[in-house]
Amino acid sequence: MSDPEKEPQNPTAPVDTDMVSLGRAVTALSRLLAVIGPGNHHIVGSRGCTDITTARTNVVIATAHIDVLPLSTGMLISHSPAETACLAALVGQAFSDPTGTGGALVVRTRGSQETAERVRGWRMRGGWLLPLTAAEVFSAYCTDALTGDPLSPESDVEYSAGLSIPTPEEIS
Repeated sequence: MSDPEKEPQNPTAPVDTDMVSLGRAVTALSRLLAVIGPGNHHIVGSRGCTDITTARTNVVIATAHIDVLPLSTGMLISHSPAETACLAALVGQAFSDPTGTGGALVVRTRGSQETAERVRGWRMRGGWLLPLTAAEVFSAYCTDALTGDPLSPESDVEYSAGLSIPTPEEIS
């Protein structure tokens, strides 16, 4: 399979920015799973979209449940292709958002029964995932989205900073 980010471009041919953004989204999600490692992951992506007929901003959400199991040769990833495709499409749209507002990605990981669930977050801006601080994750997760009122934190949940995810440019 070819990588749209690495294919040579014909300078006179139009660039399919949607395909480039989708390829970059798939790369980002793959690297995200490698960085967060084993566990049962519930991933939620959200972004604001303006309805041009009403000028109202709506929030679009995509979710995926992905299990990552460690193997001696790497990882085994179990997921719903439909959920993962919807999530990748939303991330790709956020990466190509010309307004720069992008969106957010939150991962809730359930490890073993001995460890608390962990919530981490990233901004989707500038064509990549940028980690949130632990305080930003806590604030986002413990604030009512409709009213702005504070919500009580869940017990046995760690609100952690997002981890740095290497970009294609950093690895090339």
